[in-house]
Amino acid sequence: MMNMPIDLNDFSALNHEIMKNRENLNKAISLSEQGMENLSAALDAYGEAPRSIPCRDILIQTYARLDRFDEARDVAERAENAGSYRPGRKQAVLARIDALEQASDRLHACVYDNPGLREDQAMALLTDCDQKALEWYITHTTTIKKQPAQHTYRLRLPFHDETRNSIKAAVVDVETTGMSHTKDEIVEIGVMLCNVDSDSGELLEVLKEENELNQPSFPIPPFVSRIHGITDKEVDGKIMDYSKLEQLFQEADLLIAHNAPFDRGFIQRYFPSTKRMIWHCSIKGINWKQYGFPTRKLLDLCRYHNITEHQNHRALDDVKLTVQLLQQQTPTGDYYLKELLAAT
Repeated sequence: MMNMPIDLNDFSALNHEIMKNRENLNKAISLSEQGMENLSAALDAYGEAPRSIPCRDILIQTYARLDRFDEARDVAERAENAGSYRPGRKQAVLARIDALEQASDRLHACVYDNPGLREDQAMALLTDCDQKALEWYITHTTTIKKQPAQHTYRLRLPFHDETRNSIKAAVVDVETTGMSHTKDEIVEIGVMLCNVDSDSGELLEVLKEENELNQPSFPIPPFVSRIHGITDKEVDGKIMDYSKLEQLFQEADLLIAHNAPFDRGFIQRYFPSTKRMIWHCSIKGINWKQYGFPTRKLLDLCRYHNITEHQNHRALDDVKLTVQLLQQQTPTGDYYLKELLAAT
């Protein structure tokens, strides 16, 4: 049967939309399946199959992230039937899916026996797995929770935490053109949405990470650029994704920043809905002096806790440092985050 002609501009636009929504897994699947329906006709118009086809490749990856490996194999078969693979490529893709499924099976069994296992420990234990497949799976799977730890993540299965009381906390940081909430503008924003045990303060899972650059309406003052390292060239033409960030804030139960009065002023101006939200400041909400720390600066506290010796003042990097700091423990063994959540 002959394929109906297809507009390659429409097909390219669809694949661009798939790339844009690859982290929205349900939407990525829906869009990719639309692309797969038109793949054969698109290949007729191309004449020769491109090496990269998002509706094919991202669909396979997304099914693998969800442990839906048979569906991933089915996509590979459909892609082969449409003529999108060069000789021998389908077999290589199927072998990769097999390796990912083996990594999934072995990793789930390992984490079941060792809740809280570090990524590097899992890699060292599972030497019988394809190491590249295992590394990809650990990074991208949605079926194993990753809890931030110093310079790594700890792995847990979802049911390990199902009896806990949890809330969603968005840890935020902004880099700006200056100190004025009314006159200066955001040039970078970093947000990490975390699932948090509301009783103990333990971070159960990192749900999302976002980092966006934003071009201000005037040049960044040189002395400010020297602080955070962000230049006019770096932000040229950049616009932060307001709808994506707004959705992230709507998912959160509360917001956390290390210097909340500063970040809050900018966040509330750009995202007015956050004015109604609870904010916690990790400078003021934790009695650092009581624990013997002479300063409350983020870098100093990270140094005292052997987290890092350096800070580059970039938004998401500072968010990650804040998260790691809040997962350190007081002399009594409680997470700092527990104290912060209790602060009023």
